[in-house]
Amino acid sequence: MFLRPHPLVYVSALALAALQCKSSDTAASKTPENVRSERVQNTNGHDEQTAKQAPLDDAQIAAITAAANTAEIEQGRLAQEKAHDPRVRDFGAMMVDHHGEARQDQLRLSVEPTQGTDSQRVQRDAEDALRSLKQKDGKDFDRAYLQLQIDQQRRVRDELQDQLLPSAKDPGLKAYLEDIKPKVESHLAQAERLQEEMNGTSSLDDQRPMSSDKKPPKTHSSSPR
Repeated sequence: MFLRPHPLVYVSALALAALQCKSSDTAASKTPENVRSERVQNTNGHDEQTAKQAPLDDAQIAAITAAANTAEIEQGRLAQEKAHDPRVRDFGAMMVDHHGEARQDQLRLSVEPTQGTDSQRVQRDAEDALRSLKQKDGKDFDRAYLQLQIDQQRRVRDELQDQLLPSAKDPGLKAYLEDIKPKVESHLAQAERLQEEMNGTSSLDDQRPMSSDKKPPKTHSSSPR
């Protein structure tokens, strides 16, 4: 006698077939190309490729340091022109001198700079920062310039330690990076100290002694009776 299958058998078979098709589609979508192209959200909420960044070569490192020197010189010159506090003007002059010397030292190296993604980023950031500084005056300029210096010196210090020095191959370039590292740390310490001083006092102009031609007002003491 022929027995007809129960309807539940048909339902189970269809469900099993659907699951097998879904598994096949998922496996097919996980090809090497698709896996490499997957993106993750970074802390800023922007998409980033999961692939690791290739290590820098000597020419790219030289381009990064050249861009950083140029940026510091341009910002320092602007500080000499626009800073309200003489301590900020002096700091800007020091940065022009030190990074001018660093640029001359780099020109003596046998490594020719080659532009890459990182050096172009440094240039773009420097252009944006300079444009922003030009829109400020007086004490607002002083505060913005010092904060910019603190942020930049911290970033350069970290990149030197974590990326540039470990990647450098040329002995001259490596020695150059080793030489500028303590100078970057010194610039950072000076900028932080100056910022703390300025947070305590508005300006050196407010602390200057009264000139001799401006005598303090006389106080009237009561005469003895």
